[in-house]
Amino acid sequence: MRHSGELIQWNNKGGYGFVRDDTGRDYYVHISNITGGRPHLGDRLAFDTALGRKGRPSAVAVTITDTTPAPRPATLREIKQPAPGVSRYKLGLRTAAATLMTLLILWAIASDRAPQWLGLLYAGMGAGSALLYRFDKLYALTGKYRVSETNLHVVDLSFGIIGGLAAQEVYRHKTVKPRFVATTWGIALLHTLGLAALAFGWLAAFAGQLGW
Repeated sequence: MRHSGELIQWNNKGGYGFVRDDTGRDYYVHISNITGGRPHLGDRLAFDTALGRKGRPSAVAVTITDTTPAPRPATLREIKQPAPGVSRYKLGLRTAAATLMTLLILWAIASDRAPQWLGLLYAGMGAGSALLYRFDKLYALTGKYRVSETNLHVVDLSFGIIGGLAAQEVYRHKTVKPRFVATTWGIALLHTLGLAALAFGWLAAFAGQLGW
């Protein structure tokens, strides 16, 4: 007997999901059993039933009878818009940290405690880090190959942390996953302490005590 139902879950990358028939029963469905292309959530499907692996009810010989247009991915411009009721000029924690590090660099250079090339190094690597976050966000929106988290952290550690923090804030990217966030703030703390030691002369004083 032929069944019909609605696709209620779908993992596009894995090619599997669940279809719920008109009686409310759910069936596992795999892309290999679907003709007519990949389905989208909300599509109406016609299918036969069979017992799949582990004895679970599965949909086979599936056809798409009524399709729902795929949702349009958000654009970077939309992502950058502040949430309703939040001022676009509100200073986020990541922007504040990036600003603090920038001020410490400028102070260290102005007081001749750090060379000018240090500022240029932070600026160049920061721009590179910001571009990587931008590309990774674009790839996430379009379902393309992603920039690895390890590469993002390595660039941030290699003097790109200011641009990395700013990009996270602007693109609202990589701000939820606990392990990634913890590593990012660890890198930020390391650079902040190092720049503070330069700007306030602590590093020079320590070196003097060691006779360097």
